[in-house]
Amino acid sequence: MLKLWAFVSRGLLGITICLFAVQNAGAQDIVNGLNTTALSGLIDNLKNDKDAGRVTFYSNSEWQDGMRSFTTFTGYKIDGKMYHEKQRKFVMLGDEGLELSGTDAAAGAVEELMYAVGTCIIAAGNANAALMGVKLTKFQLEMESDIDLHGMFALDENVRPGILELRMKITIAGDADDATLRKIANLGYTYSPVSNSVRKGVNAVPEIVVVKN
Repeated sequence: MLKLWAFVSRGLLGITICLFAVQNAGAQDIVNGLNTTALSGLIDNLKNDKDAGRVTFYSNSEWQDGMRSFTTFTGYKIDGKMYHEKQRKFVMLGDEGLELSGTDAAAGAVEELMYAVGTCIIAAGNANAALMGVKLTKFQLEMESDIDLHGMFALDENVRPGILELRMKITIAGDADDATLRKIANLGYTYSPVSNSVRKGVNAVPEIVVVKN
């Protein structure tokens, strides 16, 4: 049976917060760095309350200069209650490569999207592994993504500005048989919210506000 679980994954450049389904399993203590007793308790609470588990995340991106911008992440809401709004602040710098008119001070937005996909799949897969009692020794994602700049600069209406193809190689190792390890990798890929959002799409409606200098 699949259940819902929440996980926070901190990276060097920012934060990825994942909600995903996990396979039912007996509670452990600490497996792969995760407290499975706490996870199982959270899952049971969510199972008993279908109205719980609604999480809202916030970000604020501001242009600095050229292709550079800063994005900050602070608190988040769970079931309408704000958590860690004052205590928590992560900052992610975005830029573009020199050949793309940037200064190469940080990864570009497409690269940071790949970062979010990779870290969320790993978080989701590791949670499933931990609750299944499988100790992982390696979990790695290598990705390649293609875009066509004709779409980005509106030079060809037949070319989309977004990613045309995202190729992914998942390498996993641990103390389970090949079939179980493949299942863990596929659970991470399938139930990662970021992976799902990229693969299935998400509604985004901008509100544009024009201010005076």
